[in-house]
Amino acid sequence: MSENTESIVDLVQKHKAADAGNLPSAEPSVQPEVQRKAAQMSESMPADKMSEEALEKLLVHVKHRMAWQEISLPSQGLLYPNGEAKVSIRPFTFDDERILKSMEAAKDPDAVIEKLLRNCVKGIAVEELTPHDRVYCLFRLRGISYGDEYPIQHDCNNCSKASKLSLTISTLDMRKLTPEHMKFRLPDSEQDAIIKLPRSQDEHLYRTPELLMNNLHMFVYSVGGITDKTILEAFLHKTTVRDIDTLRSHIFTPDYGMENHFFYTCTECNTKNRVEIGLNESFFTAS
Repeated sequence: MSENTESIVDLVQKHKAADAGNLPSAEPSVQPEVQRKAAQMSESMPADKMSEEALEKLLVHVKHRMAWQEISLPSQGLLYPNGEAKVSIRPFTFDDERILKSMEAAKDPDAVIEKLLRNCVKGIAVEELTPHDRVYCLFRLRGISYGDEYPIQHDCNNCSKASKLSLTISTLDMRKLTPEHMKFRLPDSEQDAIIKLPRSQDEHLYRTPELLMNNLHMFVYSVGGITDKTILEAFLHKTTVRDIDTLRSHIFTPDYGMENHFFYTCTECNTKNRVEIGLNESFFTAS
């Protein structure tokens, strides 16, 4: 293609200008078929504009519902380099819901969730979110997209009676992270430890018990003021299991974030049941 060859968009603009000024619609060197396509595109533009205006009218009451809204993260910005304590979220669109509906058949459901979060969360990179902040965002997205009431059916753990329940998401407890959680004294070595909590992108480092133990030192910032990773790894191999258990629980099961369960009493046998709230396809459905 030569440098002087005009694009179809250029020809459309020339055609419109020609109609307005009664000028030749294209140069003689332009092929007739290309001229015809340019004319057709030019004629369709007003119709496209009318369609856009009609769509704007249909969505006039939806725009404010789709506005971004700010939420505070359970981590309170204590875990991020720039101290981001808040992110903005917006409700799901139909296109987002199509992503959700593909979760059950997807080979990697986590990748589906990550794509959804990228669409609906801004203010911090999704892969930088801690797992607890990530789950909290998903709970809030569910609430603003489908409503605060979440219908659940559960079979009693004792008598198997099926109960139809309704959970109000906003009543779930949200515990905030405190600075004290990252700095504490180990019970046996009596050394002060400072830890780093995992991000979503770190999951491959602790996916199995073996990986967790091999990579535990990567989540320990310092012990007794020592930050050298070689020394820290050697310390972890030689200290007591009680020290290790304390580190492991603080790093991988921190007590903050959105409560992910609730209790109810069976009307048939009076058994108190604990119900886990799973982030599956049924969680993301209208109330």
